Amino acid sequence: MRTAIRYITIVILLAWPVTQFQALSAGPGQLIPLAKSQMSKGDYYGAITECMRYRYCYPGGAEYPLSMLIQGEAYYRGGNYAEATRITAECFERYKQRREGELALINLGHMRLMSGSPFFAFRTYQEYLYLYPGGQFREETTLDMCRAIALEGDLAGARARLDGYARTYPDGRYLENVRELQYLIDSEINRPKKSLAVSILGSLFIPGFGHFYTGRYTTGIFTLASNAALLFLIYDGYRDDNTFRMVFFSLAEISLYQYSLYAAVRNVYEYNSRDEFYRAVRLAIRKNF
Repeated sequence: MRTAIRYITIVILLAWPVTQFQALSAGPGQLIPLAKSQMSKGDYYGAITECMRYRYCYPGGAEYPLSMLIQGEAYYRGGNYAEATRITAECFERYKQRREGELALINLGHMRLMSGSPFFAFRTYQEYLYLYPGGQFREETTLDMCRAIALEGDLAGARARLDGYARTYPDGRYLENVRELQYLIDSEINRPKKSLAVSILGSLFIPGFGHFYTGRYTTGIFTLASNAALLFLIYDGYRDDNTFRMVFFSLAEISLYQYSLYAAVRNVYEYNSRDEFYRAVRLAIRKNF
């Protein structure tokens, strides 16, 4: 058995340099397809490696800018947003006059929009419209600008721009996306907000009221029942003239009552926040480049 393992190890060690040599000797026409293949399989590290290998081996290669685009996308999909924006921005700066430069600027806007930088995404899209007046992504850029404004919190401004999109592109490819975003914005604008004062005042007299007020009924019932149980235990200790039980359960009741007041404030802020709206907008954004 040991002899067999020894022979297998020797074969692997002898074969490894051969496979590495084949990878290193791949021509310029093979590395980029290999990087794309690895990207499709989710091997982002491998795709990045092949793109870097291409640029090192063929600094004057025709697919040099394309390798930068693929590498930026691989970094983005792998979660390294800093490197993704860096290499994509570099591709744009070096190849503005080529199609890869135009694609790089669009990708850069998408990365910024999806990674929580709607302000810089909007500026990127403005730059695209200025530099490429006849660009093939102008319609898509117009829609993403509306999304960027919405994610910045300017719902009225986003709504107005969506109306402008519908007038500019009456038969546009993204009219369904526009209607979806319009619906999300209108729903958020018309969504009733909860009053902080009502939540606090109600919780002063009824522990758990803040939970009921914001629709968290299960937590509200638990909080109300817990406070009632502690009050009963305090009374039971008083009835039995047990000072220790009275003090112990009184401290527990004070802590729970204070938490009820804190929750009354927190729940209102969470209910009135636009986090769900922002998540819905991002989910509607195209997932791929």
